[in-house]
Amino acid sequence: MPQHHYETFEKNGHIRTHVTVVQGEAISLCRCWRSDNFPLCDGSHKKVDDGKGPAVIHVDCEKHFLDQDEG
Repeated sequence: MPQHHYETFEKNGHIRTHVTVVQGEAISLCRCWRSDNFPLCDGSHKKVDDGKGPAVIHVDCEKHFLDQDEG
């Protein structure tokens, strides 16, 4: 069962999405902009032959917290 969660918000005129995952978890991020579950991949890229599959992120390190002002 996935343990990740995400939130999308506006900051300084830009839309931002923060995804939080736990160690050992893998997530797939959409790169085709067609996902109904954006920013997470829902497989929509399979309907269009544009060669853009998801970016798969696997978390295998300890927690690292970024300064809230970064990014």
